[in-house]
Amino acid sequence: MSGRPPIVHIEFRSSDFTRASAFYAQVLGWETQQNASATYMKLEGNDGLSTGWVRADLSQAPGPLAYLEVDDLNATLGQVEKAGGRIIVPRRPFAGGGEVALFADPDGNVLGLWARKKNAPAEKPAAAKAAAKPAQPPKAAAPAKPAKPAKPAAKPAKR
Repeated sequence: MSGRPPIVHIEFRSSDFTRASAFYAQVLGWETQQNASATYMKLEGNDGLSTGWVRADLSQAPGPLAYLEVDDLNATLGQVEKAGGRIIVPRRPFAGGGEVALFADPDGNVLGLWARKKNAPAEKPAAAKAAAKPAQPPKAAAPAKPAKPAKPAAKPAKR
């Protein structure tokens, strides 16, 4: 990559994923999927920018957070400090073959940085992967199993 770093991902904060998912589904027709640990929710089938929501109590930014792709995370973090910014979250591994870091500019705006690991294969963006797969009809939900009847309370022992 050369030139100016592109914005490759944007995250929004949410204190209620159920509410956020319902809102964006109603207003924009967006479909979301929450991760198993209930800390992150991603936008499914987005044809553009990679997008998601992070649980508000885990967010390091006061508002939406844009991630920029850079070639050299250490060099960019050095430039941030040299130019008067501050590092909020130093580099850390990120699923999918990369590393991330967060910084604040001199005005307090928070931005994320993402760098692909040097030996990681270049992956297609999620939207390109989805476009390459033929559309699948939604799977029917498995029927719920009936609840087992409660066991009767144990009788007190005779003395």
